[in-house]
Amino acid sequence: MQVFSVGESCTRRASGLAFKLVASVVLSLAFVAIAQGGAPSGAEDETGAPLVTVEKDLGNEGAPALFAVSLSAGFPSYQTVALAVSLQAQFVGAQLKGSWTPAGAYVGGQLRVYPPIPVPVPLYVGVGGGIYGSNASYHFALGTHVPLGKDLRLDLEGGVANVPQLDQRAWVPHLAVGVSYIFPVQLTPSTAAAPVDRSVPTAGGAACSAPEDPDRARIPGVIEAIVNDWILSARATYGSVYTDLHYSYSITGVQMSGNVANVTVNYSGSVREILTGTRQSASGDARVRLEWTGCGWGGRSVDY
Repeated sequence: MQVFSVGESCTRRASGLAFKLVASVVLSLAFVAIAQGGAPSGAEDETGAPLVTVEKDLGNEGAPALFAVSLSAGFPSYQTVALAVSLQAQFVGAQLKGSWTPAGAYVGGQLRVYPPIPVPVPLYVGVGGGIYGSNASYHFALGTHVPLGKDLRLDLEGGVANVPQLDQRAWVPHLAVGVSYIFPVQLTPSTAAAPVDRSVPTAGGAACSAPEDPDRARIPGVIEAIVNDWILSARATYGSVYTDLHYSYSITGVQMSGNVANVTVNYSGSVREILTGTRQSASGDARVRLEWTGCGWGGRSVDY
């Protein structure tokens, strides 16, 4: 039996009450990355004792930061269509937003606080303001980020804004809906494993001068890379709500058929809610489908 140490996760899956458990997220999204796959017909079942076991206990290690680039639409009119960048460092965050208005360019900012409330999606309270032409506005908002995948999320925000109207100021609704491309950023040294490059060299490239036969020995490294990548993103996304992650997974079987490998993975994990101290846990099985490109394993899909 082989043992590896890898990074950790807190990503999330909507499945009834399990949607609330980051433990379910822990390896759910780590293994649910792409589309669905199935075992190739006629594949030989080689399942036996675990081929690889991975276990990680992160204790109270802090979450990485999360950087986002966003495109949004909203109201009042100074943010009808806007571009924004933001950074979240666990419980606090900041956003810079820009757009164009009839009065000129709008430039605004927002400070955010992410309370550790254990709800299905991260919540934040924001206070901000901006200027456009000779006008100034400020707002108060409640928002949330809905994960759409490892690198994408839906941003929803609502509140009130104070804006100039003719010869007076008035309170009006503040609304914004957007899509963000996100990626984690390590602001401090971490004991967790660094993300592994999941790129697969192609035939004729410098790393692979000629196609090779499928290499079963490379499969554990591919699974490790998938988990590392998703885990880092998930920790950044849910680090304001959960901590003290412990998880493990075992590769319990590999079915090979030509250039296709169907890998069976058993996983379990637990996290602690920061607000209540309650320990949440979940476990399950995943099946990862890989396709050999001639130089490496690619075409990943997951069914669980």
